[in-house]
Amino acid sequence: MGKLLFFDIDGTILSDRTYKIPESAIKAIKLAKDNGHKCFLCTGRSYGMTKEVSDAGISDAVITNGMGVIMDDQPLILHSIPKQVVKKTLDLIDEMNGGYQIIDWQYGYQNPYNYANSEKSFLARFPDVDPQFFFDKKGMKPISEYPGSDILKIDVTLNSEEDAKRFDEALDSSLEMTWAGGYTNNTANAGELVSRGFSKGTGIKELCEHLNVAIEDTVGFGDSTNDLGMLEAVGTAVAMGNAPDSVKEIADYVTDDIDEDGLYNAMKHLGLI
Repeated sequence: MGKLLFFDIDGTILSDRTYKIPESAIKAIKLAKDNGHKCFLCTGRSYGMTKEVSDAGISDAVITNGMGVIMDDQPLILHSIPKQVVKKTLDLIDEMNGGYQIIDWQYGYQNPYNYANSEKSFLARFPDVDPQFFFDKKGMKPISEYPGSDILKIDVTLNSEEDAKRFDEALDSSLEMTWAGGYTNNTANAGELVSRGFSKGTGIKELCEHLNVAIEDTVGFGDSTNDLGMLEAVGTAVAMGNAPDSVKEIADYVTDDIDEDGLYNAMKHLGLI
């Protein structure tokens, strides 16, 4: 049996510069699968949000920063945030006039603040494209369409560092915040909330236990601080060349930038392809 390979999305598979998956990355993933390796996305996104990178040819995923694992399009493992904790947290964000996106295993549901900002950001980049295309592609919906499903993760955007500090102080102790991390926003006042003790790394470990695979037979590829849990958990950790020093320092191997065939070059170096 081959190894389990785990790939972050933004900045690892999907270029932050071109908003595309490098052809060399698509080729590398296909070759790795042909060689008997099993490929997983490892992301802060919901499963529906991963469809944006379906061209990569990976359908299984550790989602919502380790709060869920999806195989064959169905949940294998799900850990939800208690509903009363979700309500308390959203009330706190509303008090601060902030933005949020609550994420179940399939989609993200945004309050008007986040939805409007997402639309504005998209139109600034692609003024001639209908924003609905963006929301459909990203697996994002308005909060009015939230069906009451279990929530695995909450993305938060606040208006100032002062608000962020107050939010931290009032946050329910069962939750853990990663500031300026990941997919929704990359400012100092934004971050991702999951249940305390969960990370991409815990999701990988749970999956390995389920599949009876030794952690030594896993490889992780990442580029940002919310990949640290994954890179610390796997047998071999690969940092992209576009990663910050804090990520590169814990990696077993630092490859080239995503737009310089970094993923392909790393997989070639490790003998996976």
